[in-house]
Amino acid sequence: MPKEDKSEFEIQIKAPAGISLEQMKKECSVIENEVKKDKNILYTTLGIGYSTAREIHKGLIYVKLKEKDQRILNQEDIVQSIRDRLKPYKKKLFISVAAIPNIKGTGVSVPYQIVLKSDSLESLVIAKNNLINYLSQKKGLVDIDSNLDDAKPQLVITILREQAAKLGVSARAISSLITSAYSGEIEIAQLEDDGKEYNIVLRVPDDYRQSLQDIKMLQIRSSTTGELVFLDGLIDVKLENTLASINRTDRERQVTVFADLFGLDLNGAVQYTEAKIDTLMPKGVSYRFVGFAEEMQKTASAFGAALLLSVILMFIILAILYESLVQPFIIMVALPLSITGVLLALFLSGNHFSLFVMIGFMLLMGMVGKNAVLLVDFANHAVEKGKKIDEALIEAGEKRLRPILMTTMAMIFAMLPLAFGGEVGSEVKSPMAISIIGGLLSSMILTLLVVPVIYYVFAPLDLRLRKWYGGKIKE
Repeated sequence: MPKEDKSEFEIQIKAPAGISLEQMKKECSVIENEVKKDKNILYTTLGIGYSTAREIHKGLIYVKLKEKDQRILNQEDIVQSIRDRLKPYKKKLFISVAAIPNIKGTGVSVPYQIVLKSDSLESLVIAKNNLINYLSQKKGLVDIDSNLDDAKPQLVITILREQAAKLGVSARAISSLITSAYSGEIEIAQLEDDGKEYNIVLRVPDDYRQSLQDIKMLQIRSSTTGELVFLDGLIDVKLENTLASINRTDRERQVTVFADLFGLDLNGAVQYTEAKIDTLMPKGVSYRFVGFAEEMQKTASAFGAALLLSVILMFIILAILYESLVQPFIIMVALPLSITGVLLALFLSGNHFSLFVMIGFMLLMGMVGKNAVLLVDFANHAVEKGKKIDEALIEAGEKRLRPILMTTMAMIFAMLPLAFGGEVGSEVKSPMAISIIGGLLSSMILTLLVVPVIYYVFAPLDLRLRKWYGGKIKE
């Protein structure tokens, strides 16, 4: 699918796990101020910990552009310029700049996605690194990343139950104390102000939340002596790194590698990957394309089946109308002649072969066939009146040139507003119209040259077959 210019995009920022909220705000603010320097931008909004997991090492900047008719550059060019300007910040942060999809879900929405699967996490890490390094060498693949985040630091607190029991302190009491002191989620009261209610939560001051030793310095009352005792000696605190989430597909661990595209079509990216991916994967690691790449393969298969079915039905109808098996073939020679114009028009306009181009190509199958029908039908009538085949073809070319030009130009001019319109959403519809125009022009020119030649070559065969059929029917 072509990318629409919706005058908005987003910037995702990912910092190393364990960064503080204040530091993350500073890093994101610097990037936001850098983005605002672009004159095409109206405003930006910044969000930190925007996902349901509230990960403070991830930030999101929403960018609103001026309307399409108020700027010279299109959205994709602006996005790429922002990528280039943010390169100095990518040394310590991962930054991706992408358009906002029509339906935004919880996952990634970039076109290129490939899933790596294995039972071994170590093999997956090696495969991910190999693939990302390989994709980084291809121009047009940008913002390459994966869903395998770096391990996050966490505190593992183990209650020493024997020591706690000797001092008359229960494990439940220790757990409640630590939760109350550090979570900030326990409500102790409510405050009413001007008709609004505010929850009051309990938490130790930030000055006592700086180090592991602060946890051990918390005090709890003993149930046997009634005295306050420190948690030091009652708990064991360790700092560990662990994965925040484990992703699985088909009961196997998986890592998804994804990337955005600029100046490269999705099919080209898939072919580039398939050319060497088998040598990049360690033993036991499998892969498959998902997302737009998977849908592209399904669409291509469905398009091929629909195109084949349309050709078969067209041949059957023409065979019934002309009572011949040769003349439908002569007429249908005009169909592949439009492919040249379609590909040339897409190349000159800088568009890629997309779903809407496929729809336009299906429309061409009916449009370009009428030129050959006009020539063949007139030549048939001329031959029936006693003219030679070459004379009939010359007369058909002279008499049918004007109708062919008139009908073809009428369809071309009807497609011009759709092809060169600059309204919202034109990026989706324009490639279809451009491909139709290119196909009509090439088929119009080539049909006048190729179809008469094919008719001249196969007309004698058609006459012999008609005589043979006629003899069989009389018998």
